Amino acid sequence: MHGRWSVCHACRGLTRRFLNRRWATKAVAAVFHEVGKPFELREIPLPEKLNEGELLVRMEVATICGSDLHTVSGKRQEPMPLVLGHEGVGVIERVGSDIFSGNRPRHRGWKLREGDRVTFSVADSCGLCPECTLHKLPQKCVSLMKYGHARISEGTGLNGTYATHILLRPGTHAVKLPSKLSSRICAPANCALATVVNALDMARLPRYGSNKSAVVQGVGLLGIYAVAWLRKRVGMDTVFCLDTQPERLKTAERFGGVPLLVTENEEDYLERSRTIREMYPRGVDVAVEMTGAKHVIHEGVQLLRNGGHYSFTGMVHPDSQLSSLTGETIIRKCLTIRGVHNYTPWNLEEAVKFLDEFREELPLESVLSPTSYKLSEINEAFAEAQTGSYCRVVVSCQDVS
Repeated sequence: MHGRWSVCHACRGLTRRFLNRRWATKAVAAVFHEVGKPFELREIPLPEKLNEGELLVRMEVATICGSDLHTVSGKRQEPMPLVLGHEGVGVIERVGSDIFSGNRPRHRGWKLREGDRVTFSVADSCGLCPECTLHKLPQKCVSLMKYGHARISEGTGLNGTYATHILLRPGTHAVKLPSKLSSRICAPANCALATVVNALDMARLPRYGSNKSAVVQGVGLLGIYAVAWLRKRVGMDTVFCLDTQPERLKTAERFGGVPLLVTENEEDYLERSRTIREMYPRGVDVAVEMTGAKHVIHEGVQLLRNGGHYSFTGMVHPDSQLSSLTGETIIRKCLTIRGVHNYTPWNLEEAVKFLDEFREELPLESVLSPTSYKLSEINEAFAEAQTGSYCRVVVSCQDVS
């Protein structure tokens, strides 16, 4: 995975060809075949005609999410071969208008035009099933399709963001980006930030009490965005950040968090509790689990006040049985526990508004790799991402030279 591969002869000069014609006839995608093998750059024909509601988007940048690292390392199983990637920003190149295709019109599609720079939801939903309509959980649609997780043989094959183009289906929510927001900063918004907006939906937080304090367990990108959201949007006075990595805690501090290093030492555990209880003797209002580790739940519950709110976001895997958490504890403390998986279209809208509103107050570039890798350097980009030096490594999708 870590080596540089030879770009096939057919792909040479693609950048020049893209620049010399108004519309390209072929896309270039980084195809992942199996664990232990490098990505392959492959040309994929672009559709000549788009169906009603479809959007052909020319990708500008993509960012490498942790779920993709898990796929490449074999920790996560996906149908292969496929075009990975679901985080990114692009420009609408063509808008589908074939009304005889049988597709339903795109919701609010009249607002989107060719040339609009957009981010988009990580999943496509039908908009008709009970999950989409009655339950308001389109991310649980009965016919859900997730970008970056579909076999290349499905549809046009342009199902992931590690490519020059992606074809968005009619049930995919797209949001036009404000001109003052850079594509790099917006790239992770349609995964990490939108999920945080859902996890910490202000209408779901405790109705009573001051709601001025929180604990965020794990400060990868989700945790860092959670700190920013709680401080800036919710208006909390104090957000404690718990993590095992000092560098991550330094970044979280820049976003307004109070860093507390987690070690295996029992005395450190007690000291963290004392530090928090000195400021909030009754406990914090909100706790957010973003580590994916089940053993942190006991500490989170202990730190919550009576009537507190606990959001579970990170434990999206089978090894998450909560043997340390009893029903008695939940009942006696009158806790609300909410599980959150992905997000809804309105969460993505709020994520973009948040970035636009606080772009000058938050060090949003600090969570990204300082340079963008070419699409033709996708293997090197993944090698960089696997080091954990940056929350997100950026890929420039139009550079295939």
